[in-house]
Amino acid sequence: MRSLFAGLMLVIVMGVMAGCGRSASAGEGTQQRAVEAAPFTDLTDTGSASRPVAPFKAPSFHEEGALQILPSRLVVPSIDLDIPVIELGWSSKKDEAGAVFSEWDVADYAAGWHKNSSLPSEPGNIVLSGHNNVRGAVFRELDQLKRGDELKLYAGGREHLYKVEEVLIVPEESATKEQRLDNLRYIEETRDDRLTLVSCWPRNDNTHRIIVVAKPERSASVQ
Repeated sequence: MRSLFAGLMLVIVMGVMAGCGRSASAGEGTQQRAVEAAPFTDLTDTGSASRPVAPFKAPSFHEEGALQILPSRLVVPSIDLDIPVIELGWSSKKDEAGAVFSEWDVADYAAGWHKNSSLPSEPGNIVLSGHNNVRGAVFRELDQLKRGDELKLYAGGREHLYKVEEVLIVPEESATKEQRLDNLRYIEETRDDRLTLVSCWPRNDNTHRIIVVAKPERSASVQ
């Protein structure tokens, strides 16, 4: 069963989040792979393999017979953004020392919905990530958003409207373990309803992460 497999994966692999990258020269090699890995790395365990952030409640689509309605489109009028949304999982990889870890897969020319986050039809935190400077660079303009801007997320023939509440820049490359743990809270499940967009920053590098937190306004059927 897909839900059972996803649940098992949540407790055996390390979580990192997709959405970064820049063009690599032939000499960059391993360093570039590390740069592209993710906005946030889960450092909650002290060993070589830690775990992705697990929700504190089981999403409704994990229930037998439930209909799963995935987000399919994101529109942000203020930055002229209209892109597809695809489902993202994670893949197992090895570092130079041979230690196994997991990375979130990357959405090219689209935003990626993190499959252990919430859906528009249920309470909690809906997490979308995207590139800032390669493969479509769909989230390049996130730093132009301001409080009150509208985000429209479409799923199952319904439009879900959100308004930006916060736009944050947090350190990644020079972040301490404590800072990275604090950053992780933005992609964890939440007790309030929200839509969270995540990418790398600045536009031509990946030293920081940009996080946009939006809160719901309404949902309506698309005519």
